[in-house]
Amino acid sequence: APSGWMVQDYEGALKKAKAEGKLVLIDIYADWCAQCKELDEKTWPDPAVQAWIAKNAIAIRIDTDARRKDLAPVLKIQSYPTVILLDGDGREVRRILGFHKPEGMLGFLNGN
Repeated sequence: APSGWMVQDYEGALKKAKAEGKLVLIDIYADWCAQCKELDEKTWPDPAVQAWIAKNAIAIRIDTDARRKDLAPVLKIQSYPTVILLDGDGREVRRILGFHKPEGMLGFLNGN
C-alpha cells in the first residue's frame, strides 16, 4: 500500500474520517488486477494526488476479492479497480472505475 494508507480496515477508516472531518478514499483492488497495479505505480505516488489525499481524505486500500469479500456487496463492487469517495457517515459521494492517470484522478477527487 502507498505510505500512510490504511489497509482492509473499512470500519476504522470511517471512524477516523468522521473524527477528523475528512472524506474516505477507498481503493478497491484485487491482487490479480493489472489496472490496480498501474494505480499503485503511476497514480497514487504522484505528489499532487498525495497532497490532495493528505489534506482531504483518509485513504484505505481494500481487497474485496480475497480479504474483505463481505464488503463487495456493501460497496456494490462490480469491477477492479474501483475508487470510491465516502463522506464521514459512509455515504457515497462519487466513484470511478478503472485506471486513471494522476491528472484524471485529481479531476475525479475534486469533483470535476
